[in-house]
Formats: sequence, C-alpha cells, structure tokens
Amino acid sequence: MRECTYTLDGVPRHARLLGFAARGTSYQINTWYQPRVADRALRVYEEVRDGFTVL
Repeated sequence: MRECTYTLDGVPRHARLLGFAARGTSYQINTWYQPRVADRALRVYEEVRDGFTVL
C-alpha cells in the first residue's frame, strides 16, 4: 500500500493506493480524499479492501 499527499487547485488531498496481482490479473483499490473527510473515506476504503474477493 502507498499513501501520498498532494495539492489540487490549491486544496490539499490525500491518496491511499493498493495494487496487487492475483491469478494473472492486476487489481487496484484506491481512494483520493480531502483531509476533512479522512475518517469516513478511510473507513469506506478499508471496508472495500477487506471485502474484496478475487473471483
């Protein structure tokens, strides 16, 4: 997993990026969010990440 901070149009933002390969296919689970919604954004990200299943 990779995390980074950047500015877009003068507004600070964060990104959390997770890439992996399984059974010859590449997948990414990513989120980009503003700091003011970090708790909610990360909660949703973790829910999606933890519930992801390669079929």
